[in-house]
Amino acid sequence: MLHSDHAQPDMTRYILATPVEVVHHLASIARSGHMVTVFSNKGKTFILTRFLEVDAKRGVLLLDWGADPATNEQLLASERNVFVCSPDGVKTQFVTTAARKVMLDSGPAFEVDLPEQVIKLQRREFFRIQTPVSNPVSCHIADYPGRPLDLVLFDISLGGCSLWLPAAHAPGFDLGQKYQNCSFELKPLGSLRVGIEIRHRLTTQLRNGNEAVRAGCAFLNMTPSSETLVQRYVGQLERERRALVG
Repeated sequence: MLHSDHAQPDMTRYILATPVEVVHHLASIARSGHMVTVFSNKGKTFILTRFLEVDAKRGVLLLDWGADPATNEQLLASERNVFVCSPDGVKTQFVTTAARKVMLDSGPAFEVDLPEQVIKLQRREFFRIQTPVSNPVSCHIADYPGRPLDLVLFDISLGGCSLWLPAAHAPGFDLGQKYQNCSFELKPLGSLRVGIEIRHRLTTQLRNGNEAVRAGCAFLNMTPSSETLVQRYVGQLERERRALVG
């Protein structure tokens, strides 16, 4: 399943459920040659592969054979397999039954029955990127009870963000709590002014052994210009991160 600090919206809008839609999308991934991760053995093992062919007539998907014999055998022994890939930043996920070994002219390959449905996240609202620690971004909550409150941003996506809470039991951050007057300075691109709704709380242990709590928030009242600003900011952080890792 997909994991996020933000609550998951209604997934039905992202599901491809007709055979034509499924075949078309998987065929486009096959043509792109994009790497795909297949989790098997109840998520305990995985293999990196590529789609070789989508055979709509036979209702099967052919996958590249792996280089490691043990991993190949683990996949063949798994009754349920989860496929995940993110071509062009658009996350795709689906589940199949057991894989079979077949022989092609080029050598061995995996074959699985086509899935009944595919989850395709058509927007990047599930792609989260951490904000820089060296130049932290703050969320200014102007309508926090008593006085305005500034919280440090941990990560951001098109759909929401995670905020570090000032204390584990800080008041005003129960699930469902909403604040309508919030601002984020996404330097140097501009100021994001939105509402937030608390959707999730996550306790993590810091390197010094202390516990800290993050609140996963969904953005409220996003306008097209606000979405564009967040997309540009996320893109900027991605470029900076790629430059750092070479």
